[in-house]
Amino acid sequence: MIETIKVSSKGQIVIPERIREQLEIKEGMRLILINDEGKIILEKEHDFLEKMKENEERQAWIALGEKAFAKTWDNPKDEETWKRYL
Repeated sequence: MIETIKVSSKGQIVIPERIREQLEIKEGMRLILINDEGKIILEKEHDFLEKMKENEERQAWIALGEKAFAKTWDNPKDEETWKRYL
């Protein structure tokens, strides 16, 4: 769905009613505004925080994996071999 909106002199915008209803955005609900390479993205705060939790958990698993494999990955013999190809 595409809508055209105006920015007020105070920098305010109105989310059209159809979109608010479709996305279940209610009065007083907190939204996160993200500037993504010149694009404005609005996301429900709850949804954004849930994604952050998932990302934190994923990052924790990656860190554990890296720690577990560090001994295998970080060895001088392999480093010398890779230097020839990189």
